[in-house]
Amino acid sequence: MNQIEQMFALQKQLNDETNGEIWIKGFTKENRKISWYRGIYMEVAEAIDSFNWKHWKNINDQPDWDNIKVELVDIWHFIMSESIRLDDQSYANKHLELNAKGDFDSDILVSLLESMLSLSVTSSINSDINNIRPITDLFFEIISHLGIDVEDLYKRYVIKNQLNTFRQKNGYKDGSYIKNWGGVEDNVVAFEIMDKNPKISPEELFTKLTLEYSNLK
Repeated sequence: MNQIEQMFALQKQLNDETNGEIWIKGFTKENRKISWYRGIYMEVAEAIDSFNWKHWKNINDQPDWDNIKVELVDIWHFIMSESIRLDDQSYANKHLELNAKGDFDSDILVSLLESMLSLSVTSSINSDINNIRPITDLFFEIISHLGIDVEDLYKRYVIKNQLNTFRQKNGYKDGSYIKNWGGVEDNVVAFEIMDKNPKISPEELFTKLTLEYSNLK
C-alpha cells in the first residue's frame, strides 16, 4: 500500500473501533447520526479563523500556521471517512505525487478554504449532492500551498490518528480523558514524540503516548 492507502486503512480502523462498523451506514453504535460533511466545514471554519482576517482586531498579527496545519489534518480525517462511506477512497491516489509549493499565500488559502466550506455545507444540507471529490481536490491544493506533501501529510496524520485512537481508549467520549498533559496539550506532546523519533511506527507512537499519559496519574 502507498501512504495514501495506508492512511485510509488507519482511518477505517479508527472509525470501526470508535463507532462500530455500522458507521458506514451513517450512524454510530449508539445510534447517533454521523455527518462527515458537517465535520469538514466546522474544521474549515476553525482553519479560516486562524488567519488574520478581522479588519477590526489585531491587524498586524500573522496567521497561526501551526494551527492551520493541525486543522487541515482534522479535515483530512473527515474527508477520508466520507470517501470510505461512499467507497470512493481510491480517488485520492491521483494526488500521490503532490508537489508542495509552500508559498503560504493567505488570500489564496482563505479563498480555497471558503470554497471547501461552501461545498461541504451544500452536501450537508442536501445528501443527494456528493461533493467529496472536489473537496478532496481542494484539500490537496491547500496543503500544497502550506508546503505539505503526501509524506509530510502521512506523518502528521499518523500522529493525530494514533492520538485520536488513544483518546477514545482513555475516556474521551465520557469526558474522563485528560487533554492537558502537565500544562501542554496532548497534540503538542504527540508531535514532539514524532519529532524526536521520525521513523517511529504507529504502534510505537501509541506505546509512548501510553507511557506519557500514565505519568500524569
